[in-house]
Amino acid sequence: MTEDEVRTAMAGIGPDISSADRDKIVERVATSAKNIVKLRQELFIKADAPVSYPFLWDIAQRDYVQWNGLGGNGGLGPLGRNTGEVIGVFGSLDWHEGKRFSITSLLTGQGWTKKVVEYDSSINTQNLRRIENQLTELQSPKWPQDILGKLDQTRIKRGEKLFANYCVSCHAEIDRSSPQRRVVAHMSKLEEVGTDPTMADNSIKYEGYSGILRNQYVGAGVGDVLLDKKAPIAALLTKATLGVVTTPDADKGFIRRWSEWLHNIFQALFSNEIKDSNKHGNYNPDTTMTPYSSLQAYKGRSLNGIWATGPYLHNGSVPTLYDLLLPVCQAEQKDAECRPEKFMVGSREFDAEKVGMKSTGYEGFVFDTRLNGNRNTGHDYGTKPAKGAGDLPMLTKEQRLDLLEYLKDQ
Repeated sequence: MTEDEVRTAMAGIGPDISSADRDKIVERVATSAKNIVKLRQELFIKADAPVSYPFLWDIAQRDYVQWNGLGGNGGLGPLGRNTGEVIGVFGSLDWHEGKRFSITSLLTGQGWTKKVVEYDSSINTQNLRRIENQLTELQSPKWPQDILGKLDQTRIKRGEKLFANYCVSCHAEIDRSSPQRRVVAHMSKLEEVGTDPTMADNSIKYEGYSGILRNQYVGAGVGDVLLDKKAPIAALLTKATLGVVTTPDADKGFIRRWSEWLHNIFQALFSNEIKDSNKHGNYNPDTTMTPYSSLQAYKGRSLNGIWATGPYLHNGSVPTLYDLLLPVCQAEQKDAECRPEKFMVGSREFDAEKVGMKSTGYEGFVFDTRLNGNRNTGHDYGTKPAKGAGDLPMLTKEQRLDLLEYLKDQ
């Protein structure tokens, strides 16, 4: 912007910029396509780390959710998780400064007398809680033998032994129908699992403007984080989510607004059987200097229903389970089986042989694994020759088929 454009945008604006002033400045600046492009480049982070949609069964029984274990599922966790997801997708937010004390300002640590942020939004936490309650009884699907073909019990028995040797340390088995089941995420740091690091790296490296939230505090596992002019995205999302969850619905009458809010908070806290707990696995722990280090990891979980969740890995870079049991393609391996570098996505036709959606022979969208964020590397257990005495040997094709048959039965 030129000096004249800056002076025009700031005309009549005092040294302390309020939320109304902020909106006025943005409206003045966004008077040309050139300025709009600059604003977008400054305010919005380029999306470069695609992830697959997570499946919903056992969501209420997990200790941690999101591919990098961002969300703890204890206490208010499920309500916060759903609220944060709506904020990130299609919720409309009208946050502004208020001059009155409120329950929200107290619960979000803003004090009793100072100006507070009011978190008005379109998010209906009442309905989010109801949806979450519906999922508590959801169970993973069983392989439909009458549609996709009968399972080979001999292969399943051999595959079970392979699963115990190669997989169970990160993917514990559970009883899908047990009301007492718990799904414990096994976190593996990036150096160990080797899959595309972009999503996990972004979760701790990306920062955004704190704006109206500046100079507030947000809790992290190892202490509070002060939101400066720019702050970690994880901290901003945590603060924003807490503000929305603790704000009664302004569109409803006073009595209904507060009664529903109290009911939602009570139900969310006391009907959730998952309690806050430490993460499991091999990951970099959070410290006061790096309060989000543990997010540079990906989780492994129980594989019940895994046959219905392709494509695979957190970024959907491997089309089928069979392909996941293959090594990454190397230039010198011309005739060897390996994970496809490019494949089609968009089909709804199931590949019962390789276990996943059909990925060739139709018009769709090309998934190129050579792009950053799309890498299909890592999770190579059993796909490489053993180098040391403690390494597991590379699976043969027959062993891959045995393991695949066992996974169909989960």
